[in-house]
Amino acid sequence: MFNKKLAGLLILPAMLATLNASHAISNTASQTLQATLGTYLDITPVTSGAVTTTTITPDTGALAAALVSKFQVNLNTDSQALYLQATTAGAAGNVNALFQQGGQTYLVLANTTTGKVPTAAAIADCKAAAPVAANNANAIAYPIASVSLDNSGTATYDATKNQYSVTANGGTTIATTTTGTAPYSGTYSFQDNAGTYQAIMTLTATSL
Repeated sequence: MFNKKLAGLLILPAMLATLNASHAISNTASQTLQATLGTYLDITPVTSGAVTTTTITPDTGALAAALVSKFQVNLNTDSQALYLQATTAGAAGNVNALFQQGGQTYLVLANTTTGKVPTAAAIADCKAAAPVAANNANAIAYPIASVSLDNSGTATYDATKNQYSVTANGGTTIATTTTGTAPYSGTYSFQDNAGTYQAIMTLTATSL
């Protein structure tokens, strides 16, 4: 009968030989530890230097001060495509407030007073090449004087979608939009009722 103890003694050297063949002895070992960082994009409004409230001179329609919108963009990639858009409230709902005539970009401000919100037709006339004040009551347009970005960012107006195509570079970028103060000819008259006139500027990663 085969001795079990002897069999065990014979098997052990064979196992050790197999282990030594599969793993050479080393006095150094290493492992790679890694973590993946996703894209970080954060857009926030900036209050310092922004001018979001002013008054309209009743006899001329001129703004007492230029309106200034500012956004801060924090980005951890080389660059990011963004879009500067504006909306204003019409009687039938929100509409695009930016338009261009003769190479100049304008922003429509609409009366927000209940019962005085401009019709869609009034806003459309406000955007026309030759607007007629009688046809655009409670909608007033003002020129965009500048759209500027620091950190070597750029902004180009897209006349097809009536928005600005913006490029923000990695790091922190401040995007500033400034209006002019004189109304677009033919968009202001005494038919524009007293009240608060408004448009909402938005900087977003989503195109129209």
